Amino acid sequence: MNEDYDCPCENVDPDNFLSNQKVLNLLKDANSYSFKQEDYYKLYNCIHCGACGTQSERFLLKQKFLKDGNKIEGLNSSIEALKVYGTPFTKNKSRVKLPEGISKESETLLYFGCFTTVKTPKYAENIVRYLIKKDVDFTVIDQEICCGYPILCTGELKTYELLVEKNKQLFTQNGYKKIITTCPSCYMVFKKHYSELGIEIKYFTEYLTHSSEKKSGNLVIQHACPLKYIEFPEIERSMSDIYAKSGFTILDVPHSCCGGGVGHQLRVDIAEKIAIRRMEEFKEIEFSFPTENFQGFITTYCPDAFWILKFYGKKKKFKFKLKDPCDLLL
Repeated sequence: MNEDYDCPCENVDPDNFLSNQKVLNLLKDANSYSFKQEDYYKLYNCIHCGACGTQSERFLLKQKFLKDGNKIEGLNSSIEALKVYGTPFTKNKSRVKLPEGISKESETLLYFGCFTTVKTPKYAENIVRYLIKKDVDFTVIDQEICCGYPILCTGELKTYELLVEKNKQLFTQNGYKKIITTCPSCYMVFKKHYSELGIEIKYFTEYLTHSSEKKSGNLVIQHACPLKYIEFPEIERSMSDIYAKSGFTILDVPHSCCGGGVGHQLRVDIAEKIAIRRMEEFKEIEFSFPTENFQGFITTYCPDAFWILKFYGKKKKFKFKLKDPCDLLL
């Protein structure tokens, strides 16, 4: 079993880290033991970035944790919210202000995702503007149903499957033949469950092209871990090429997780440590440039990572100007 990977969770919480071999051994012997409540810290140490390659096996251990009678604080209220409202954000309706130009009906659906509509609305709005500018025909749903990935990461399988079935009915009833997602989690879930229905699943970055208007400035790209490690290994290079051809100087920064995704939904302490560690790496890059003429941007094509960069970047007093990927090209 390959153990040659850089795990952000191991870096910040080594005492609770489970190696790939340990994970496989626990699954192999699953019938011979029961997890106890204190095992929460080890099993939920993982933020499912995908670097280790055993993210699916770690889901299974979380499911066993719950089946063995253990509890997660706030899980029941999350399940209830998803069943009643179709989103974990019961008190926050979508904050996305949609521009004109969106089709009322289309065989292509642009799906934002729960986190995007509430936490990063401007990020979503610029994707809409960019697609309209590119003459992409699409429509949107007034009230989306969560893809289910956040609850899957807790180990609660029944609610996840319920959400999948609800979305299957919604998508087939509306006759969608293509879904464009703006969130890596939604993309992974839809690829797994909806391509079998004949629905083509696309990520919005597949529509990005270099800007015809020459841009300038140094640019750091925080890549989306699940896409880079699992779905689109080539995405790191393709995104860098788009912005380099647009005129930006791409700074060569080794990839590392920012702590976003499901991290800030469970072990918040782990997510914060990873986020701060990543922000400090970006600060080191800033120190290599003269302060008086520093012109730098930072972007990411993951809404969770965008929120992390915004929130923790302010804490670390970034000089990098945060821009979403479409805003940089518009």
